[in-house]
Amino acid sequence: MALQPGDEKTLNRPTFLHEGVFVIQGTLVRVAEVSEGDQEVVVEYTDKEGFPHYIKGIRPEELI
Repeated sequence: MALQPGDEKTLNRPTFLHEGVFVIQGTLVRVAEVSEGDQEVVVEYTDKEGFPHYIKGIRPEELI
């Protein structure tokens, strides 16, 4: 199934540090942008304080 901007998905990537913020595996993210050919996705992650963070380089298979 093709990803569309606005889709909410679960990030299935091991916990990692992104610009000083830990992004926890299994967190809910929103698809912000999909590259041509569905090779790469930009997602919006909202931290526990409510601030949005845009994460580039997410592969579609990392979203469930």
